[in-house]
Amino acid sequence: MYKTISDKNSNDALFLPDFCDLKMVFTVVIIGELLAFILTLAPLSIEQQRWNDLALISLFIQWNGLLGSSGLCLLRPVFRKYSNQFVAAASYLTLLFIIVIISEVSFFIINYYQISSIISSTSHWEFLLHNLLIGAIISALALRYFYIQHQWRIKVQTESKTKLQLLQARIRPHFLFNSMNTIASLTRTQPKVAERITEDLAELFRMLLKDQNELILWSHELILSQRYLDIEKQRLGERLCVHWEIDDIPDKMMVPALLLQPLLENAIFHGIEPEIKGGTIWVKGEFKQKNLIISIQNSNSKNPAHRDGNQMALENIRERLRVFYQGNASIHCKEENEFYFTILKLPYLTKHEDQL
Repeated sequence: MYKTISDKNSNDALFLPDFCDLKMVFTVVIIGELLAFILTLAPLSIEQQRWNDLALISLFIQWNGLLGSSGLCLLRPVFRKYSNQFVAAASYLTLLFIIVIISEVSFFIINYYQISSIISSTSHWEFLLHNLLIGAIISALALRYFYIQHQWRIKVQTESKTKLQLLQARIRPHFLFNSMNTIASLTRTQPKVAERITEDLAELFRMLLKDQNELILWSHELILSQRYLDIEKQRLGERLCVHWEIDDIPDKMMVPALLLQPLLENAIFHGIEPEIKGGTIWVKGEFKQKNLIISIQNSNSKNPAHRDGNQMALENIRERLRVFYQGNASIHCKEENEFYFTILKLPYLTKHEDQL
């Protein structure tokens, strides 16, 4: 379903696709049939007999395609132990060997039973060489295509991983200095509180600096968000109030790490902090059509200096969602009356599904 950036599947090192997969078998059949039509249309003069032989040409090509795919499927566990250069050479020779065997069997059957006039004017060696040359060209092109596609896939995954790491590096809470000042002010008067805030801050940055290539449990994400709010609560006091309505969200759901924290930070910075009396943040979660909808609502500050931001946090989260969920998750914001809403839509994933 959805894969994390750090793919633990060892098959990724092998450039050949999985020919044991039914989708790949179907693809081979379709391409083989297209090739049969091309060979039928190839002669400049098309006789009725040529169209009648289309079934035999298709059968011959399907034998080669399916048996070749089966051979590569059976050899896949062996190929994993060797380099792609060796695998390419071994695969090429395997396909050519299968073409030779099928050509020999086909020549014998057609010649013995006189099924068609396909090879009536063609010698045994001419028939074999003709098939071998066509098969050699098509096999070389196919293997080259698989290799280029494999290199492209590795490049995309590497770029996505690098981009995600850069996004993670940019998510540095601006509350760091405020937190340090809060800790400093509490060190003498309330050392236990200062110690707890230090632990919360350390946990946040430990997760922030961690390689964020996999999803984490919702329960863990919730704890991280609450640690952040505890820090801000010490700084803002009674001015900050948070209401949670998330009982419907299962703890086993998987989400990107530190997904809520930047959104809560935005809500505090733009909606709570500018107001003398502070305000309230509502965090609500509900399921709709196998998707989790998380809504973060905060009062909309009337102070123009704090209403407009650089949108970096939202853009970072939007990009992280694209990398993790491949376009199946979204985030958007809206204003209604005196409130500002940030709405997340995430596919419901468990730990097992995350690894698929």
